Amino acid sequence: MFSQGLSLDQAPPISVPFRFFLTAPIFGVLIGLVFLFFPYELIENRYSHIAIGTVHLFTLGMLSMIIFGAMQQMMPVLAGAVIKKPVLFANVVHLGLTLGTLLFSASFIFEMKFLLHAAVTCLGISFLTFFVISIKLLMQVKYLTSTVNAMRLFAIAGLFTALLGFVIVLGHIQDDIGPYHYAWTNAHIVFGLFGFGVLLVMGVAFQVIPMFYVAKAFPKAVENRLPLFIFALLFVISGLFFLGADIYFIKLIIAFLFIIFSAYGIDSLNNRRRPVFDVTLWFWKLSLYMFIISMLNWLFVPQDSSFLLGILFAFGFLYSLLQGMVYKIIPFLAWFHLNSKGYFTVPTMRDMIKEDLIKIHFFMYVSSLFFFLITPFISEIFIYIGAGLFIVSNVMFLINCIIAARKYSAIAKTDPMDMSAFNTPAS
Repeated sequence: MFSQGLSLDQAPPISVPFRFFLTAPIFGVLIGLVFLFFPYELIENRYSHIAIGTVHLFTLGMLSMIIFGAMQQMMPVLAGAVIKKPVLFANVVHLGLTLGTLLFSASFIFEMKFLLHAAVTCLGISFLTFFVISIKLLMQVKYLTSTVNAMRLFAIAGLFTALLGFVIVLGHIQDDIGPYHYAWTNAHIVFGLFGFGVLLVMGVAFQVIPMFYVAKAFPKAVENRLPLFIFALLFVISGLFFLGADIYFIKLIIAFLFIIFSAYGIDSLNNRRRPVFDVTLWFWKLSLYMFIISMLNWLFVPQDSSFLLGILFAFGFLYSLLQGMVYKIIPFLAWFHLNSKGYFTVPTMRDMIKEDLIKIHFFMYVSSLFFFLITPFISEIFIYIGAGLFIVSNVMFLINCIIAARKYSAIAKTDPMDMSAFNTPAS
């Protein structure tokens, strides 16, 4: 099941990634509430305070939260990059990210600028702790794989994203919006979504799709060269922002590379060597198709409003994939940690979270996407229906994850030699 380079004996305590995974859906609920209670014209205007606050509820509270949790598991397991004090590290990063996101988003949504100082402090501690230590550990890895290389690029891009964000926030705090404000902002967006988000997704896909789905690997040229090429293009397009030059040709290249990645991913999932049904495949396939659609939208649809593109890329692509990934990681971690503790009778990965519950969550989530996507074309009333479904889907996501965590906890409290542990009621 495991490819060369995996080191399972150095994994952190299971509480480390779990706290991040269980926190992310709560921020999803908050986004749904914003969509419910604030006017659509403010939500779809990318420059409004409401939109800025909501975007960061997603990028910090959901995207970063899940990625940080997953990375603390993947770095020691996939790369052998072990964090010496994983619980302390997780406490600092998680607390700073949670408080910082709440304060930052509230400062914009409710126009309480005085909260920005505390928000920047919390987020600075969280991001600098995570990225400085991660980069240091990843640069020391001797056995290099395509996933490790993608992790390195992701961490560097993430650090650039954070630094660019601090420059932008400083301008807001000082009421000094200079002539390059939008260039800084666009560079921040590009590094955050394409570098911090997509590069890690690529690295995870290179490892997870063949491992968990018994699918064929990506071509070596795609694994080894695509992330590096995209990383370089991030600097090129950011430079063009500051020069005020036309970026369309670079957009074409970036979108083409992302579509290539998605096409290979879809082909791999559609031609698995062991085509056993797995509901998490729905999340992955939805994500990759949405990635392609979002890139075509980015290239060929005038971006008078970024709402449609934001839904396609953030919810359709990124969050769909992250949910599918979490549904694989949590049962695997529970199974692995129980086995490593000597439990002979352990629920299978499929038994940790029932597939019917995941199916219900998936249909609720897709329904919310549908109503979000038709809102700009038909009526803004549909955003409220979508928001309600989005809240319910995130609550279901949280409940499903809690069910798996409780099953693990109930069994972990028993005697490993007690063969009745399998039947311990936990849900």
